[in-house]
Amino acid sequence: MSLYKVIPRAGHTLAACLCLLLAATSLSACGVRRDLYQASLDTIAESLDQLDLSKGELEACNAGIIEITDSLGTCRDEIAGLARARDEVLADNAALRAQLRAAGQDVDALLQQTSTISTMLDEANRALAEARARQAEADARDAIYQRLRERLQAMIDAGKLNVRIVRGRMVIDLKQDILFPSGSAKLSELGTETLSEVGDALAEFPDRQFQVEGHTDNVPIKTDRFPSNWELSTARAVSVVKVFASRKISPEALSAAGFGEFQPRADNGSPEGRSLNRRIEVVMLPDLQALPDLVETL
Repeated sequence: MSLYKVIPRAGHTLAACLCLLLAATSLSACGVRRDLYQASLDTIAESLDQLDLSKGELEACNAGIIEITDSLGTCRDEIAGLARARDEVLADNAALRAQLRAAGQDVDALLQQTSTISTMLDEANRALAEARARQAEADARDAIYQRLRERLQAMIDAGKLNVRIVRGRMVIDLKQDILFPSGSAKLSELGTETLSEVGDALAEFPDRQFQVEGHTDNVPIKTDRFPSNWELSTARAVSVVKVFASRKISPEALSAAGFGEFQPRADNGSPEGRSLNRRIEVVMLPDLQALPDLVETL
């Protein structure tokens, strides 16, 4: 029963009880019949009971109102707590989004660094492959150098020639004075003998190519056959090539070049220097078949 229904009913009941009580008193004073008087008293008693019941209902309603009011306050507190929790969640989400953006930027930077490191690693691997290829080539050249030097050691000890490495090339250095007479491209008997021994040693390396290079001092020559030292140095180189070709060296592995006086080893201002500059150099050329592999490695 609602509060608005209970309160009017209690008021009406109290008023009715008072009227009945007054009526019963009046009836008793006027000498009304006893049965009517008793009925009035019973009605009054019933009304009083109803009044007590209404009071109880009113108190229960008031207690319900208090409970509802307390529940409403609790709900408001819970709503406020939920609002605070919502605000905290929104703040956490904003912080998380900021962290995700920062993490995304870090990931992008990390990917860029990884790409850079990968490029550097590739370059390092290529450089390492190049170094290994060059080292392998140097090791092979050194092994051939040692073999050729051992093969020619007797002639080296006799002072007929020398074996050295010049700008990465293995060079057999033969003194021209024991090979040719002055101003001539015709080999002496000792020169032919010396070159035959050298040719036999070179023939043991059939997979390599050799270039014979002629050099002179700066004393000019001008004859019908040799208008300059270029012609003289070239003719001497060709003479040496022909001896080598006769010693089982393939002609395809031989070439001749004349440099005249333009690549001196010493100062031409002294007899000793000019003697060093008059020479024949036999150069073992690089293995060209290895170059494609080297280029591919690079």
